[in-house]
Amino acid sequence: MRRSTDRRNRVLLTLVGLLLTGLGAYGLLRGAGQVGGAGRDPVVSRWLRAESREQQVLLLGLLAAAAVLLIWLGLAWLLAQLPRDRAVSHVALEPTARTTRIDLGAKALSTALADDVHRLDGVTDASARVVREHPLAIELDVSLEEGTDLTAVNRAIAERPRRHLLEALEQAEVDLRVRFHLARPAARRVA
Repeated sequence: MRRSTDRRNRVLLTLVGLLLTGLGAYGLLRGAGQVGGAGRDPVVSRWLRAESREQQVLLLGLLAAAAVLLIWLGLAWLLAQLPRDRAVSHVALEPTARTTRIDLGAKALSTALADDVHRLDGVTDASARVVREHPLAIELDVSLEEGTDLTAVNRAIAERPRRHLLEALEQAEVDLRVRFHLARPAARRVA
């Protein structure tokens, strides 16, 4: 999560906690007769006790609406916690001096980039996925042979596959997020 989201969540949860603590303390003090009429009035007003059928229906409707609102707010908050970068299915490229607007399948773009990276020395496997369309962002997972020079592979990705991608898309920049990991050793068979 981002810092601004973390800070906003902390502030919001603190305010909700303080509000609920204050309401709980008020209810306890009022029930004990310390606040609000020295115990003469009940904690729940006469209207909320719903003495008539019409009041009961109205009260239940209000409670149901409040419950739906709380559920909606909770779901919105939970969805806000999810990562924003999800795989996209297509990329719409803006028109350039030589082309009109182009819609390109993200899978084709990812496969072409991964295949280009896979051809590099020391790379055993590569996979890519487009996570954002504007500006274009691609996550690239690269498996390396043991002993491969990480700096050399990173430089090779910038020199060839990244440059090919930028030229093919006629883009000035792409956010390429590369993750390197060692390839799993092949299972050895004992004869």
